[in-house]
Amino acid sequence: MSVVPAFVAAGMATALAAPAGWMDVDSQYGGALPELAIRSSDSAHDWPFSVETGTLTCVEVSGQKVVLFSEPWREDVPQVYGNMTLPRSVIVSTNPFALLASIEDRALYRPFDSLETLIVRLAPFEKMGRALCDGDAAAEREI
Repeated sequence: MSVVPAFVAAGMATALAAPAGWMDVDSQYGGALPELAIRSSDSAHDWPFSVETGTLTCVEVSGQKVVLFSEPWREDVPQVYGNMTLPRSVIVSTNPFALLASIEDRALYRPFDSLETLIVRLAPFEKMGRALCDGDAAAEREI
């Protein structure tokens, strides 16, 4: 038996065993997730990302607010339908366990010498992203 089908089967079993509504995204935004375009040159805080610009997005899943940072669409590679290079995204959180979800795209974080350094850099951006979920436009501009 191949490893991939075994993982797919295990993932499906986990999803089916999950409590009802675990994938319900709060629909208060009318289908569009709140986003905030940010750039390093506008930031008063220590910039935690390896790219100069991007977007913060807040998603509320089962009552938990999750803040994501995404790089812009790449223009240095051909973007052909069916063969696109999707932007990388990482979790913006002060919870070290939440950061494990971004392990695949960790190069999107600026190099750091310790987890503490990364968390200190991410803290103000997590606050801005959570304000998006709350609909607080004044807090969004605290870049």
